[in-house]
Amino acid sequence: MSVLLDGLPSDPLEALRELTRTEAELGELRRQFVADARTAGVSWDQIGESLGMTRQSAWEYFGRTARESMASRVATSSLDEDEAMRLAVEETREVRRRRAR
Repeated sequence: MSVLLDGLPSDPLEALRELTRTEAELGELRRQFVADARTAGVSWDQIGESLGMTRQSAWEYFGRTARESMASRVATSSLDEDEAMRLAVEETREVRRRRAR
């Protein structure tokens, strides 16, 4: 048995459950690091390359998660439409400034 498998339960079903939990945790970490990279101004090309996928695939998969997260925050926000637009424009400008550095 490889070193990688030594930490898994010997019961195959329990090992599968543990692998599933681990995959979920890794997925969440991956989403967070993608969000951090985008905030830092990293391009979708670079993110896709780091993940072993195309820019388009990375954008479709991780961009959807980001859009859904933002949509849920907007739904519960007390900001009016003008305030939300102002904040979005400020955030976009900040991302562009970071990219230009």
